[in-house]
Amino acid sequence: MDARLSKFVKYAFSLLIAGVLLYYSFRGVDWTEFWNGLKSCRWGFVGLSMAAGALAFLFRAFRWRRIMLPIDPTIDRLTVFDAVNIGNISNFVFQYAGEFVRTGIITGRKHKGEARYDRILGTVVLERGWDIISLMILFVILLIFKWNDFGAFFQEEIWARFAGRFSTGMWWMTGAVIGLLLLLAASIYLLREHVGVFGKICKALKGLFQGIGSCLRMDQKWLFFLYTAVIWGMYWLMMVFMIKAFPGTDAAGLNLIDALFLMLVGSIASFIPVPGGFGAYHFLVSTALAALYGFSKGDGMVFATIAHESQAVNMVIWGLVCYLIELVRRDRKE
Repeated sequence: MDARLSKFVKYAFSLLIAGVLLYYSFRGVDWTEFWNGLKSCRWGFVGLSMAAGALAFLFRAFRWRRIMLPIDPTIDRLTVFDAVNIGNISNFVFQYAGEFVRTGIITGRKHKGEARYDRILGTVVLERGWDIISLMILFVILLIFKWNDFGAFFQEEIWARFAGRFSTGMWWMTGAVIGLLLLLAASIYLLREHVGVFGKICKALKGLFQGIGSCLRMDQKWLFFLYTAVIWGMYWLMMVFMIKAFPGTDAAGLNLIDALFLMLVGSIASFIPVPGGFGAYHFLVSTALAALYGFSKGDGMVFATIAHESQAVNMVIWGLVCYLIELVRRDRKE
């Protein structure tokens, strides 16, 4: 398949998923109620939520640079910050495209030292892996101590729906695919000295694992964990401010624990292959508000829409600013 056609199919498929999720999310919404909800929004708190989001971008850059320093100590903070934000807006085109874009920005510097593409991509894999671990730890802690409040929703609305998609045949098919992938990986490794393409694949994978292992060579490893805690703290604050932005959610008595739960539910949308989480975030957060707190469809969708779109605008603003900065810096170097 032609590369351009392949990209078009992937993008079209992602947009289709996003469209379906948006349709089911907004289906049955009372639009009069929806617009009234928008009018009641306290936009100052939305601004504070966006400020917390911007701080999360900054500390993501600090954390990622910390991982990359053992590979190339010349990587500067501004380049990393620009790469993070340009990568964010790239995810609006296709989910996870931003990870490759920001890797390219780091390796495209004039003085890139040992920062090869495969090694830097390995640091991205490591960083995302820690985010998944952090999300799982927070979810487990929350469910252990607040199972009576959130356990039923997690079990019925998230786990049951996911598990329901997998019949016995699907599990066998998944196992067969994993087996074939393992067989392919073993063949590539054993024939790496005899087949040129296999040798290049092994070299690229070696660089990828070197990037993943860069955490073992970090100085002041505690900073990595501190930055991770600050990042997730900012995500939590974003949701706290969003609750304050809507009189309905604030009056309903939603507290800091509820903000943490809604933040975690919304974070699950990042693992669904739709550009920028559109549709998936709206569906999950509005469903949580309706199922746990008795919110109407309209109120839930107003909350989810403003929460998601305000951060989308935040990403676009910072992404465009950082893109312009990189263009100016590149022109000066040339």
